[in-house]
Amino acid sequence: MSDGLPSSCATTPVVSRPSQFPTVLVDSFVPGFSVLTSAAKAYLNIDINAYIPMVLMVVAMTVAWSFGSDPLWNFVHSYLLSSVTIRADDEAYNVFILWLSQQRFARSSRHSFANTDISSRHWYTYMHGDSGDEEEEEYTAALPEHAKLKTGSRKGGIHYTPAFGSHYFWYRGHLLVFERRLNNQESNFQSMSEREELVLLCFGRNPGIIKDLLSEARQAYMKRDEQKTLIYRGNFQDTSWKRCMSRLNRALSTVFLDGKSRQDLLNDARDYLDPETQRWYANRGIPYRRGYLFHGPPGTGKSSLSLALAALFRLKIYIVSLSSALASEEKIMTLFNELPVRCIVLLEDIDTAGLAHTREESSAQKSHVTNGRPDSHDGQQQADAGSIPTANKTLSLSGLLNILDGVAAQEGRILIMTTNYIDKLDKALIRPGRVDKIIPFGLADRDIASSIFRAIYAPFENELTDISKGTRGDTADDEDKGGSMPEDATAAKRQLQSRERIDDFALCFASKLPEREFSPAEIQGLLLQHKHQPEKVIETVDQWVATMRRQKSEEEQARRYTE
Repeated sequence: MSDGLPSSCATTPVVSRPSQFPTVLVDSFVPGFSVLTSAAKAYLNIDINAYIPMVLMVVAMTVAWSFGSDPLWNFVHSYLLSSVTIRADDEAYNVFILWLSQQRFARSSRHSFANTDISSRHWYTYMHGDSGDEEEEEYTAALPEHAKLKTGSRKGGIHYTPAFGSHYFWYRGHLLVFERRLNNQESNFQSMSEREELVLLCFGRNPGIIKDLLSEARQAYMKRDEQKTLIYRGNFQDTSWKRCMSRLNRALSTVFLDGKSRQDLLNDARDYLDPETQRWYANRGIPYRRGYLFHGPPGTGKSSLSLALAALFRLKIYIVSLSSALASEEKIMTLFNELPVRCIVLLEDIDTAGLAHTREESSAQKSHVTNGRPDSHDGQQQADAGSIPTANKTLSLSGLLNILDGVAAQEGRILIMTTNYIDKLDKALIRPGRVDKIIPFGLADRDIASSIFRAIYAPFENELTDISKGTRGDTADDEDKGGSMPEDATAAKRQLQSRERIDDFALCFASKLPEREFSPAEIQGLLLQHKHQPEKVIETVDQWVATMRRQKSEEEQARRYTE
């Protein structure tokens, strides 16, 4: 019977089987798929089976890419790309992030971080970040007068930087890749921001274009700090120096010190920092170090002089807190070994570090021990010695002396120590060789008082104070009598008249103050209460002196009562 069938009927199964094979195969994995395809073909006239090979091809390519992309990227990264990695705990992070925040591609990124402080979030920068100062000044200067007071709490603009992931950008005709990621291998006791890493990649085996970019970013970063003094603080947690703040350069003329002492210190520091001096020291086998001790009552300008010296010689200041509970000889030695060749190391209030008279106390305690027990008189002496601060038990005086001028001590730095009570310091700490000059700071005399008055009220070239405005009427009369006067000459005359008037006020103010009774900081505090009213200060200075004397007398009586 099969021989009688038409040939078309015999070939029908052969044609239909290939078209149904994908449907049967998919239907075995997705039950009901054949019903869906039949409905789509009947009602929508869409043959889904025709798209199945294409879908399977896309799925296969996706799976292949998921398994092969990582090995392929590792191959390209290892042999076709050059990279530079920047850690968040290094200053290079701040350098690059500042440059990055100023680029158009970073601000237009679809996924960004918004920060008011773009510095890295290490310990001290987090507390004392100084980013955005220039933008804040420019922003405030552009505001009308009535709006400036309302922005006092503003901390600068918002910076936008790309979020985690890979970002592409062009630099000098080169395509670069910027990756922002977390280092999960160092997750112990570190916050997410401290584990952040920045990776710059370029095509080729020469990373020169990346180094050029970082060099450009470094120059822009340093240009921002040209008129500032950079201050670093020793971090005992990871034993490294952290930039904590930058301050506008302070003029040496704003430090009120005896003129001869200030000039001697200035000449000594300038001679020490001369490049020829280092060769002179080396030829004679003398350690190339210099140490100064500033001592005097609180508020006399010891720390201010340190800042002024750093600004004058363009040096960075490195501050070490010897009274920190984390400070130890090993950590302080590590910090000193990481100091740059030219810098200022500042040890403030050295008398409060618990190292005062350490050697004398130790020998005295040993000499008073009898049969292993001190007598009652010795016990009373030890109780009296307990009033001397002993905050730091892990740092000894001998250890500090070895750090300052031992065999392995760092050379090239200027060491400045400050103290309110020089008589509490061990003689070994301030002997010649460790301290080359001792600069006394005293309470204000009449010369210092008048200098402070002039510094507060004298008009500068870029401003006209209320005092100079008060002379405008006199100047106008002169112009009426003698004809018109050029604007610059008029301003110069007003400023000269203002300075002459301020000089008279300064002498009158100084004559009303007692000699050597108040610190420059106390006098400055009085003047700042009336910073635009010098006449008001002259009127109230007598009352202020009486009030200050009464307060100090009450404080002295309270101190004696507690003792």
